[in-house]
Amino acid sequence: MRLVAIVLTLFFVGILLEVQPMSADPGKQAAPPAATKETKWQGTIIHIMKDQSMMEIRGGTTTSDSDMRKIAFDSSTQWTKQGKPADQGDFKEGQFVIVLGTVDAKGVLRASRIDLRLPR
Repeated sequence: MRLVAIVLTLFFVGILLEVQPMSADPGKQAAPPAATKETKWQGTIIHIMKDQSMMEIRGGTTTSDSDMRKIAFDSSTQWTKQGKPADQGDFKEGQFVIVLGTVDAKGVLRASRIDLRLPR
């Protein structure tokens, strides 16, 4: 009798260890990865490298934003001036921009929109 109780206990413990915990809400989906979250950077254009489809900006709203930041753009990037459509040629070094996009694994912002702002 004692042997049967031990075998049954081990059997049920084995089953419990095999069962995967289920989420509390099966209809709830996981949050999207951080890479797909839209990010906003702003600063002064330091370099524009059209041949590499890249630009570097520096600055922002806080003193910790003094680092150089890389921004990649492509044919799908929207170029705007104070919220209205603009030409890419309007953007020059030394101008202030606000950039929206997603940051990749290398820390480069893939721009979906680059907005030119008036000098401060």
